[in-house]
Amino acid sequence: MFVFGGFGAKSQAQTAGDVQVTIAEFLKMDFDDIQKATKSLWSTGQFRDITVHVEGEVGEEVTLVWDVEEEDLMRNVGILGLTSLDPDQVMDTTALKPGQPFSRSAVAEAKQFIRSELASKGIPFVNIEERIEPISGREKEILFFLDVEEGSKVTIADILVKGNTVFTADELRDAMAVKEEGFLWWRGGVYDGDKLNQDLTQNLPTFYAGQGHLDFEVTKDSLVIDPRSGKTRLEITVDEGPAYHLNSFSITGNSEYSQEELSRRFFGINNGLVSDPENLPVFDAGHFQEVTGEVSQLYQNAGFLFSQVIPFMNPEPEIAGEVRKVNVGWEIREGNPAYVSRVDIQGNDYTHDAIIRDKIFILPGDVYSQERVIESFQSISSLGYFEVPMEVPSIDPNEDGDVDITFNVTEKATGALNFGTSVGGYQNGLSGFIGYDQPNLFGKGKSGSMRWDYGTYMNNQNLSYTDPGIFESLVSGSLQLFNARDRFISFRSGRRKKLGGMLRFGFLFPRARFTRVYTGYGISQTSLHLMGGTPNLDNSLFGRPDATQSTFSVGMTRNTQNHPIFPTAGSRQAVNFDFTGGPLGGDGKFIKSTASGSWWIPIAVAGANPDQPGSGTTFALGTTLRFGALNGDSEAFPFDRFWMGGVQFGETLRGYDETTITPRGYFGDRSLEIYDIERMGQAFIAATAEIAMRLGSQMSASIFLDAGSVWSSFQEINPARLYRGSGLGIQIVTPMGPIGLDYAYGFDKLEPGWQLHFRLGPGA
Repeated sequence: MFVFGGFGAKSQAQTAGDVQVTIAEFLKMDFDDIQKATKSLWSTGQFRDITVHVEGEVGEEVTLVWDVEEEDLMRNVGILGLTSLDPDQVMDTTALKPGQPFSRSAVAEAKQFIRSELASKGIPFVNIEERIEPISGREKEILFFLDVEEGSKVTIADILVKGNTVFTADELRDAMAVKEEGFLWWRGGVYDGDKLNQDLTQNLPTFYAGQGHLDFEVTKDSLVIDPRSGKTRLEITVDEGPAYHLNSFSITGNSEYSQEELSRRFFGINNGLVSDPENLPVFDAGHFQEVTGEVSQLYQNAGFLFSQVIPFMNPEPEIAGEVRKVNVGWEIREGNPAYVSRVDIQGNDYTHDAIIRDKIFILPGDVYSQERVIESFQSISSLGYFEVPMEVPSIDPNEDGDVDITFNVTEKATGALNFGTSVGGYQNGLSGFIGYDQPNLFGKGKSGSMRWDYGTYMNNQNLSYTDPGIFESLVSGSLQLFNARDRFISFRSGRRKKLGGMLRFGFLFPRARFTRVYTGYGISQTSLHLMGGTPNLDNSLFGRPDATQSTFSVGMTRNTQNHPIFPTAGSRQAVNFDFTGGPLGGDGKFIKSTASGSWWIPIAVAGANPDQPGSGTTFALGTTLRFGALNGDSEAFPFDRFWMGGVQFGETLRGYDETTITPRGYFGDRSLEIYDIERMGQAFIAATAEIAMRLGSQMSASIFLDAGSVWSSFQEINPARLYRGSGLGIQIVTPMGPIGLDYAYGFDKLEPGWQLHFRLGPGA
């Protein structure tokens, strides 16, 4: 019992099934308030019955009393007889849990979950009984049980189609999600009622509609089950109906776009109706619906948020001896364009608004564009500061017919302390690393990192800091300081020491929001020590005088990729020139030029949520090209040249060991027929084509083809002479950064074969 009266605020004694609470005097409550309070009590799920009555005389202070009957408490929940599904999974997934009040909705949810999961495993017939046992000496407490009787597993051994004359049974089976049992393990023929329903109501009608059969229907379906084996024959009877031919296509209500422009969307580049009535094209309803969506999106991107593109299909009366004809088109209701009134950000408790707004491409006063909203959503997500998948932006019309856009984010921890160690490897040395990375310092998008790599053959310290907007400006800056002492596994005759730093600034390119221009300066001192007992030959990489490298760099980058590590759409192009020595002082005098480009297009999406951009598994096709050339005197800095092979150092080429691709051809990493310095080139070309499967934003798998080579000079470049490798790769994002494994076949080695690669950082 809940009591609300006028005697001051206090809490009274609570007894089993009876709770009394007194609230402030002179509180006025109308019917809506009472109804709202009652609904709140119902929403707790703790009560079986609730009634309300009034105590007191009219005109005086009264007391509202809620009489409640509590639900029994489920002291324990048991799910018995369930062998093909873990009972704990049922309770972890649904609201049916011990220690909670008995809830009819929770029981129904659990039963539905069990039926659905078993059906997906080919067990469509399940009997579930409820059982309640009271607990002696414990009033209002019960033991609740679900007794499950699983039926036999049903396997579809054959699919029989009747009534089809236009298409073969094999063509129809290919269009279905339900498959027959096959020889290979992925063709298990498991019966799935949901998939069968999808076949009967969507897949088969869509297949026929794409061939002009608008009147197609499934007239009968049945399962014939062998009770001894559980093998099943699925029988489907269809009425194909006639094939409709396109008689006319029309558009009404359009003013923003011309008839010709919209018609081209439907007919393609070769616009116009087929004039020969004997050769009217078969109407493809699937294509028509697809293009209808594209035209609707076209209007959305032009700001017509409330526009409607209404498709119609009107069959012509049947005439004996003639093909059936259909008139199709769009009735367009454009409405007025919507303008953006406000752009808000919610949920960013740490990251400053300015950092997020820098990734938003639609502003107050702009004409609404669905495309730019999605681009902004993807750009914010790619920052890596927020939980993914992000909530879909809220689009709220206001009283003026314009819209308010709200981007909702949830902050996540971004800083990471990384460390690791290993014993073994090259000459059984002890090695490891320790570092800290923070990509969102102070919530302002600044990044800083410290890292120390140590070991028997290396001792490297690196400190870097990047500010995307110096003093809140559009100018970015980065500073890097390094002190490296290392030995290369592939170049064993010496050790390199390098001490220095680099300062770099970036500027937005005018009228190009995705393009930035960079300029910077770096200076370093390099020592190349020859190991004891190694001859000091002119063709050695080491044993050279200490040298100072003074370099000015300038470059440009254009980036429209939708993810920094696992893109599925967009492109990235970069070009950079490093000028060393000459007027800048120091040793050497050369220009190092590099260029790269990558392009991605999505080709399929599986398991996507239509209301959640970027959800599901995306398959994408990607192409990457890289080029480099060095001109001038770089004798003092041989490691500024290009070498190729493997994934750890230099230019990557999977399927080959490190540094095995040379200007003289392929040489094994331990070959004595070539000097180390001869493995270096003055120019290179590399290319990669891959089909990637993006499993969210944390994991990716791909099939790839690599090709590349190095040459002694720019003039010797021959794109027809490239070394090839192909294989499979997988990459995941960890707190230590991206790591990956590649298993590739090198086609052009002296002995072609497979090579396993482990890599740190983004893929090739």
